Amino acid sequence: MKHFLNREMLALNVSTFPVDPEIPRGFGNPGVLPGNYSTVRPKRKNWHSDIEWISAADEETFGIFQSAFDSLGIAAQAAPYLDLDREVRLYAGFLVVRSRCSEAYFHVDWVRTNNEAFTCMIPASENAAESGLLYKQVTGETAEYRYKAGEAIAFGDNFMHSTKPCEFEEPVVLLCFEYGTDKMDRWPQIYETVGSQVTHLRQPDGQFVRARGKAVAAGW
Repeated sequence: MKHFLNREMLALNVSTFPVDPEIPRGFGNPGVLPGNYSTVRPKRKNWHSDIEWISAADEETFGIFQSAFDSLGIAAQAAPYLDLDREVRLYAGFLVVRSRCSEAYFHVDWVRTNNEAFTCMIPASENAAESGLLYKQVTGETAEYRYKAGEAIAFGDNFMHSTKPCEFEEPVVLLCFEYGTDKMDRWPQIYETVGSQVTHLRQPDGQFVRARGKAVAAGW
């Protein structure tokens, strides 16, 4: 079955599952991470926050995220819903960093991919457990998911969500992965999302490429 209902959250195509909390903690302070990174800042007018996406700027640094993705066992959670040739493909790993959000901005990450791509969010910084994710239930009501150390939340098509309005003295850091099918026929639709968040990514066929103009790096 491609699409599914989370009965506890009363929302479509979203799940939570336990992960080793020590792995994301290693990403909690972006300033000391080894490797080469780029930062993408989306239009703040839309996001109502100081959100930044910090991702690998070369293949070697991408490997740091790939290693974490593999160690956390995320692929196994998504595999039953994906049309695969050989394996679940990690398209991008990055850090979602923000210290404030003044207003909710409800959006979906994936649309018309038939659950061939997923986003996974895991708290990395110590204060991440104090932040939350707002989402829309199938009833139309707004509910809240609170980030928890040692727990991941993953979602596919049409999961409507937003950062919960907040303000922190120190930035909140979430470890994020975007991943899915290893078949290239789905890539144009998947790229519409992942191509706007990072500067370098991995295609379903495994080729490491630079985003074609949608992602705009700051300080790069």
